[in-house]
Amino acid sequence: MKFTSISQSNIDELCIAFESCLTKHDITFKYVDMTEDNGIISFIFCDEPENARSVDMESERFIGLDTDYIAKEILEPILPKLKEFAQYKIID
Repeated sequence: MKFTSISQSNIDELCIAFESCLTKHDITFKYVDMTEDNGIISFIFCDEPENARSVDMESERFIGLDTDYIAKEILEPILPKLKEFAQYKIID
C-alpha cells in the first residue's frame, strides 16, 4: 500500500508493514504500536511496557512510497539490534 498522507489509516498500514518486516526476520514483540505527533512517526515495540523502545522518523518524507519499502528501509539497517532486544531484552 502507498503511504499517501499522514492519516491514521496510513499509519496503521505502516505499522502492519513494520511488524510484517520483523516477522520475516523471526523477530516478534508482544506489543507494537505506531503513533504520530507533529510530523514524527514513532514505531513502538516491547515485550514489557517498562522496557519499550521506539524508532522515530519524519513522516512527510514517506508520502508516495510503498509501506513495505518504508519498513524495509528503516528496519533492515537495525535488524541486529532489534533481534538482540527481542532475544535478550537489552539494547546497548
